[in-house]
Amino acid sequence: MLKPFTFAVLLFITASSLAQTATGSKNSAKLDTGVILPNIAVTNRAGQNYALYLPSQYTPEKRWPIVYAFDPAARGTAPAELMKQAAEQYGYIIAASNNSRNGPMKASAEAAQAVWADTHARLSIDEKRVYFAGFSGGARVASYLAQSCKCVHGVFLSGAGFSPEAPPSPGAVFAVFLTAGLTDFNYGEITQVNLQLEQLGFPHFLQRFDGSHEWAPADVWPEAFAWADLLAMKDKRRPRDDAFIAAELDHFTAQAQKAEQSGNLYFVAGTYRQTVATFDGLTSVEVLAAHAAALEKNPVIVAARKREKSDFELQASLESDILKLTGGLRDQTDRRIESQQQTTGAITQLRQRAEHEKDTEKRRVLERARFGVFVAMMETGSPLIDSKDLPLARIYLELAIAARPESSWPHVSLARCLAKMGDKKGALQSLKHATEAGLTAQELANLPTTAPEFAALASDPGFQKLCEAAVSATKP
Repeated sequence: MLKPFTFAVLLFITASSLAQTATGSKNSAKLDTGVILPNIAVTNRAGQNYALYLPSQYTPEKRWPIVYAFDPAARGTAPAELMKQAAEQYGYIIAASNNSRNGPMKASAEAAQAVWADTHARLSIDEKRVYFAGFSGGARVASYLAQSCKCVHGVFLSGAGFSPEAPPSPGAVFAVFLTAGLTDFNYGEITQVNLQLEQLGFPHFLQRFDGSHEWAPADVWPEAFAWADLLAMKDKRRPRDDAFIAAELDHFTAQAQKAEQSGNLYFVAGTYRQTVATFDGLTSVEVLAAHAAALEKNPVIVAARKREKSDFELQASLESDILKLTGGLRDQTDRRIESQQQTTGAITQLRQRAEHEKDTEKRRVLERARFGVFVAMMETGSPLIDSKDLPLARIYLELAIAARPESSWPHVSLARCLAKMGDKKGALQSLKHATEAGLTAQELANLPTTAPEFAALASDPGFQKLCEAAVSATKP
C-alpha cells in the first residue's frame, strides 16, 4: 500500500507536469548539450541535485523523451555515462538523481520529486514518453514510483525487479525493460519477474549480459531506447516511422541470429519471442514467430529450462548453508569465534570453487551465490557500524571481504569501523587494500567528507601518504 508521504510527493510530481506549458524550458538555454552536466542544483531545494545529459540536437522548440535514473549509491553520473551514447543516438534526456540511494523510500521519493519538478521547469519534455530507470535498490525505487504515480510509460530495471511491498499488478501496467548480468545474485529474481510480467500482460523485454550485479552496460541502452520508441509508435505516443521500424527489426533479428549461432538456445528462444511481441502490430512477424515456435519445441531448450530451475535451487542452498553458520555470531561467548571461523572457511571454499570451476554454467551459479553471501554480510555489517557492537560489525565486514576481496567497498567499510574502534593503523591498512581493489585516488581523497571517522583521519600523515601513493599510481 502506498504510504501517505509518498502519495503526497507523487501528487506533487503529477501536478508539476501540468505546469510545464507555463514554465517549461525557460532556463534551458543556460545548459550545455552533448555533455554530462554532473551537478545541476535543484532550484529552491537545498542539497538536491542531479546529473543531466541533453542530446547535442536539443532545442526547447521540440519536446523530448526523458529518463529519470536512480542509482543505489546516489551516483547520478554512473547511469548518465552508460546511457549518454544511446541518449544521443535516440534523442533522450537523462536526469539522474545524486540524492536517491538505498535506504528509506521517503528520501528517494523526495529526490525524484525534486528532479522531476526542476527538469519540468527547465526543459521541454514529451509527457507521452517519460521513463524511470534504476539499478538494484534504485530499480525498486523506479518500479515503485511508476506504480504509484502512474505518470510514466515504462521503466528500465537493472539488477533487481519490483519492490517486495509492491509486486507487478494488473492495476498499474507499463512497459518494463529488464537487464540481468549472468552472474548477478539477483539473476533468478529478475527471470521470475519476467515470467510474472508475461502472465500479467505487461509489455516486457529481458536482456541478459555477461556481467554481475551492475547497471546494464552501454551497448545495451540503444536496444532499450529503441524498444521504448517502438512501443511508443505502437501506442501512438510517437509518430509512426516505417524506416525506423524496418531498421530496428533488422537489428533485433540480426542480434538474435548472432546469438543463435554462438549462444545459449534457451536465451535465444526468449529473445525471438520478445522480438515478435515487440514488432507485432508494427510490421509482419510471421517468419520470426514460426522460428520462435520451432525453437520452443527444441529438446535442448526444454532441458535448459529444467537446468535453470535446479541452478536457482543450488544457489539458494549454497547461500542458506553459509548464512546458517552465522547464527552464533551474536553470542558474546566463544561460540562467536567458532561461528566466525566456520563461516569464513565456508565462504573461502565457495570463492575458491567459483575461481576453479571450469564449467561455465556451474561457475555462474557459484558466482551468484558468492555475491549473494557478500551482499548479505555487507547489509548486516554496515548498519552495525553505527551501533554499540562494533566488534560484530567488524566480523561481518571481514566476512564480506572473504567473499569478495576484489571489491573496494567492504575494505572502505571495514576501515570506517576500525577507525571508530580507535584502530587507526588497521583503518589505514584497510584503505590501502581498498585502493588495491580499485578505489580511485579521487574517491580516497573524498572519504573525509563522507563520515566523521574518515574526517578524523584526514590530517594523519599515514592517510596523506596513502593519498599521494594513489595519485602517483594513476600517472603514466
